[in-house]
Amino acid sequence: MMTYISEFLIAAFTAAILQNAVFARGLGASGETLALNKPRGILRFGAFLIYIVTLSAALAWPLNYLLRLYRLSSRLGIRYLSSITTLLCICLVFALTYVVTRAWLPRLHYALRPLALPAALNTAVLGAILLAFSSGYGYLKTCGFAFGSGAGYTLALLLISEGRKRIALSDVPRAFRGLPVALIYIGILSLAIYGLIGHQLPT
Repeated sequence: MMTYISEFLIAAFTAAILQNAVFARGLGASGETLALNKPRGILRFGAFLIYIVTLSAALAWPLNYLLRLYRLSSRLGIRYLSSITTLLCICLVFALTYVVTRAWLPRLHYALRPLALPAALNTAVLGAILLAFSSGYGYLKTCGFAFGSGAGYTLALLLISEGRKRIALSDVPRAFRGLPVALIYIGILSLAIYGLIGHQLPT
């Protein structure tokens, strides 16, 4: 039991810190999500994204395993079949959640409605699952990696929001105000996270 828990937690930590979806992979860095500035809104968005990506990974892994086992992609002559089935799993999880919350949990449904679609169709969700598949992770490790990717994405949004507040209180030169200084801040954080992975710059 402890082995399974440690395997899940190691995969989650790797995804959240060392392979952060935003800083190390550049996934899901859309203007709409990066514009979130209230911690409560970010945490709501992040919680729903973690739910979507973890449940979608749990559904998509058995399908991906069957695709690889029977080589269905080459037999059917459909390229990127793994990506298509993963995307269908994400859409299924979103649709079921939408219907169930609307029918039985209307208060939760209307609270999450503005954030639901951006979270479900975020590239970080599909990208995290496909990264886990390409790494050859087992079922538990894939779920842990998906959970950690969602948590890391939420952490990245909180760091960007905090950095935006601190930049607003600083005396930034006029040429760098707004988007330029925000991109510089994100770039420095990305380099710091990327350095933890151990990659070497080309010489």
